[in-house]
Amino acid sequence: MFPPIAPPPNRSRARRIGVVLGVVIVGLVAAGGYLFMRSEARWAADPGHSSRDPQVLDQMLVRGEAAERAGDRGSAIAAYRFVLAVRSNGDPTMELYMAAARRGLARLGVEPPK
Repeated sequence: MFPPIAPPPNRSRARRIGVVLGVVIVGLVAAGGYLFMRSEARWAADPGHSSRDPQVLDQMLVRGEAAERAGDRGSAIAAYRFVLAVRSNGDPTMELYMAAARRGLARLGVEPPK
């Protein structure tokens, strides 16, 4: 006839779950903030860190050479200077990119930055 009456919700269990979820969220936010600040400090100390990748430097050298062939001297200089601005930090594989950028600037008659 009438549907059975449902038992009252267990409010103390819901509170415990809410508190646990709140603690987890606060912990994740704190960890995210810490990791963000640590990454920001690393990038501030070494601005070329995020661009010091062979793929990025290859792409910039290709852009510089393409701009040079097209007669766009300003874009070619900007691309080569970008590669030099990243710096190698003593990595011998990055020195190849630095040398290629210096040669490109020399072809354009521009003195590389020191």
